[in-house]
Amino acid sequence: MYTIKEEELAIDALKNNPPGDPYVRKIITLENNVNNRTPVFIGLPGFFGSGNSFLNKNYTNLDFMDVLTRLQNDFSFIIVLPDTMTKFGGNQFVDSSAVGDYETYITRDLTKHIKSKYGSRDIFLFGKSSGGFGSISLVLDRPDLYAGFIDISGDSYFSYCYMPDFSTAYMEIRESGIDGFIDSYRKSYTHTQNQITAYNVIAMAAFYSPENTTIRLPFSIETGELNHEIWERWLKFDPVNRLVNEIDRLKGKKIILQTGNHDEFRINIGMNIIHNKLEKSNMEHVYKEYPAGHFNTNYFYLDSFPEILKNYK
Repeated sequence: MYTIKEEELAIDALKNNPPGDPYVRKIITLENNVNNRTPVFIGLPGFFGSGNSFLNKNYTNLDFMDVLTRLQNDFSFIIVLPDTMTKFGGNQFVDSSAVGDYETYITRDLTKHIKSKYGSRDIFLFGKSSGGFGSISLVLDRPDLYAGFIDISGDSYFSYCYMPDFSTAYMEIRESGIDGFIDSYRKSYTHTQNQITAYNVIAMAAFYSPENTTIRLPFSIETGELNHEIWERWLKFDPVNRLVNEIDRLKGKKIILQTGNHDEFRINIGMNIIHNKLEKSNMEHVYKEYPAGHFNTNYFYLDSFPEILKNYK
């Protein structure tokens, strides 16, 4: 039976972060039959989630802990689940002058901690949605640190997965402005779906297009017109665009892409484009589409974790 351990880690990268989020973070580690070859998996949560979200019990669908229970008799693994929550409701795992240096948190502080604790061994990243985006992005940024990643429906092809929400965000934000909307949202006990959509767009802008501590939206609050200069800053983070010039950074990595073929945020289209780009470059990878949407997809891990762990038996 795997064991669950918790510890607190002071994260240098998060000291004095602009929103005032804590820099001492809880790190949850799950260990199962650890030996000197056991790989480490860093779990990056989806937006509106954090490391402890992986431990949530689901009574109607297979949850992440159910997955580990099914795998524990056949495989050895170490899973590290860091707290990455912010006042913006989640994380995109990039360094941002408006939110904090969360890429440095993972690639420097957390990875250094893992190496000091477990020594030299392969480290993989995994996650869904924002966590999937973070997984491929961090491996592209630091291929020297990681052996590969599992990307489940990670944010990609931003023109499809983000832009359709801009009109909703504009309608919600235009009267109060960004600061007024944020203040109202954080004070409210409940939120409409449109308010959540608008807050998510603001959060993405805080990660992708900050100017110092100011958040720049990719559209005009006065008219709703697209701001192409800011939008281009977003597109530089899009994995689909990054692979045009950076695909060689993934050579030799274990790459697993999974998605539901009717994803509510159209992310399956971006995932398929990534797959095609890797295929055309003869980059070895595993790609699988499932008859599913964006949610309740933990069962995907029953395919992806064994695909990696079979090499460490």
